[in-house]
Amino acid sequence: MKRNTTTPDHDPQTDPAENPPGEESTDSISNLIQSAVSEGFANLRKELAPARRFTSPADNDDFRVPLTVKRYSSLKHFTGNDADERAYRFGMFCLGVYGKKQGVEFCQRQGIPLVGGDGDSVAVKTQRENVNISSGFLVPDEFQNDLIDLREQYGVFRQNTRIVPMASDTRSDPRRLNGVTAYFVGESTAASLSDKTWDRVRLTAKKLMVLTKYSNELNEDAVLNIGDDLAGEIAYAFALKEDQCGFIGDGTSTYGGITGVTTALRNVDATIANIAGLIVSSGSGFASNYNGIVLADFNKVVALLPEYADVPGATKWYVSKFFWGSVMQKLAVAAGGNRVADIIDTPREKSFLGYPVAISQVMPKVSATSQVCCLFGNLRLGSRLGDRRMTTIQMSEHALNAFEQDEVVIRGTERFDIVVHDVGNDEGTAGPIVGLITAAS
Repeated sequence: MKRNTTTPDHDPQTDPAENPPGEESTDSISNLIQSAVSEGFANLRKELAPARRFTSPADNDDFRVPLTVKRYSSLKHFTGNDADERAYRFGMFCLGVYGKKQGVEFCQRQGIPLVGGDGDSVAVKTQRENVNISSGFLVPDEFQNDLIDLREQYGVFRQNTRIVPMASDTRSDPRRLNGVTAYFVGESTAASLSDKTWDRVRLTAKKLMVLTKYSNELNEDAVLNIGDDLAGEIAYAFALKEDQCGFIGDGTSTYGGITGVTTALRNVDATIANIAGLIVSSGSGFASNYNGIVLADFNKVVALLPEYADVPGATKWYVSKFFWGSVMQKLAVAAGGNRVADIIDTPREKSFLGYPVAISQVMPKVSATSQVCCLFGNLRLGSRLGDRRMTTIQMSEHALNAFEQDEVVIRGTERFDIVVHDVGNDEGTAGPIVGLITAAS
């Protein structure tokens, strides 16, 4: 057999003469680096692909509610051009929380995180007997924003107070009590010393919970109205309790230990006449034949408010709808100078003596003696609401006899605190929130 003695073509990458042992050409190293970088970027793109999916329907114009989804009634809580999409996504999130396969798969496709308050993902929870146990699922930011909007739509106190985030269960903020004082001094005479004084406003998060039952017929076809209804119910329950705590809380367990504005005003002094932030009305009733409350009483309340708290748009009246209609509106009409159109065509924005009127149905609706029936001022300057944790949602078909009744129990929780820190004193100084209290008889 004849051996092939043909000399192969010269290859600088394999020729020992050109590449001594242990060394490679610059081109070879460059190619290896480029290949590794390309492969690394390719893997990175694969890992980031799910996270790059849109997290809000507004981020992707191609997102549409499936045609199979039925609208059984108009949406009551979600509003805007993308209301259907947001309600649908929230409904599918609820199905995912409940462990429904179509809900879990939808959330995974859309990049909606199903993460529990204990840090466990839905993948971990599904390995247990019940997908939604322990601390429930945290509501993602895109839905949290809707719930906050709904709470502000329903909750008067949250709309008008100062909201501060709480990074831990407690938060303590400094509050200025008094400033320095200026004195006239003579030549070569030392000035009197004065110090700015402070105290602390302390917030301690309380856990608020809402329980409700829902039909177990949770399915993808009706998810549009399911999402709208559940979001509204949870937000309304939280907003109502926040209003009750902020306006009329008496410090008992019913209100999570929170003292509201009306109670804080009454607590300034046992003798009502000594409370700088309250005006005693001329009468005690405010039914259809209200007894003695006159326009001059409200003029005195306005005069009582410090000038620094009189901020256009932020300074408001806070009353119940009944008080507004039976007392304030009647006094405004009786005062004269009103056009017929102003009386018949009721404006959307209620106002009285030039200031907006905010209706909160937790304020008194029944006549009584010695009760704070009307508040006036700037809530933002005299109170604050500490927001500790986003809303969590948990579902169970076994609690509260839900299994026997073919229902599902839905639990929502949030953590917050309210502190009313400035309502004046008993030494003649009113705070940024003042009020009208009915006469003792």
